[in-house]
Amino acid sequence: MMRTGELLRHLAAHRNSTDRLMARARTLSPEEVEASTDPEVLRIRRMVLAVRGEVCRMRGFIRLRPLGERVLWGRISPHHDVGFEISDFFARRFPGKLIVLGDGRRSWTSLYSEGALHRQIGDGLSSTLADISRIMDLLAEGSEEKGDGVTGADEKAEKGRDGGEEKEREKGQPSEAREGGGMERSDLWSVYYRSQDEPRKAGGRRYSGRISRRAERSASLEAERGSATAKLEDLRRR
Repeated sequence: MMRTGELLRHLAAHRNSTDRLMARARTLSPEEVEASTDPEVLRIRRMVLAVRGEVCRMRGFIRLRPLGERVLWGRISPHHDVGFEISDFFARRFPGKLIVLGDGRRSWTSLYSEGALHRQIGDGLSSTLADISRIMDLLAEGSEEKGDGVTGADEKAEKGRDGGEEKEREKGQPSEAREGGGMERSDLWSVYYRSQDEPRKAGGRRYSGRISRRAERSASLEAERGSATAKLEDLRRR
């Protein structure tokens, strides 16, 4: 059952929402929205469900791509005003990352950091990503200039630490791994066999016996129940 706040938010996001419908929705209880047969209430319910369905589809089918280490972007072109609802959802899922969604005409940017949600609307996805790329380039140039001040002694100390860590890692590895050796093919097969095979226990049912007849019919399965079928052990001996 829809809560009143959720109903009003989704109704306001519909492209055909009006002040009259919003005023009527404020007077309705969740039970009336679900059970009423009034034409206007039915229209309100259909509009809310349309917005909820679009939000669900956008969240499920959008594909986010990285832009550097701090930005995730994706293309959406919603029919209703749900851009920020989708970008806020992913911003909360990936705290500290800038979420940029949009199309050629609109863009929605959200960032969730330190318990606060920051938003910005743009004129298009391409222009917003271009602005972010320019800012990232400026920040990268600034960090490179600071890095030029590192002394030669600092570089030697860093190399010494790296060399010591590498030796420690080599000590912790088995001799086969350090020498480039590996497992024989027969050993690999034994590991795979033990992970896949399930020997039949004395007095136990066959594996196919765990599947009910009803489940087989509902899934249109034709499982073999005979005990004369090939087993994994037979393939291993070939």
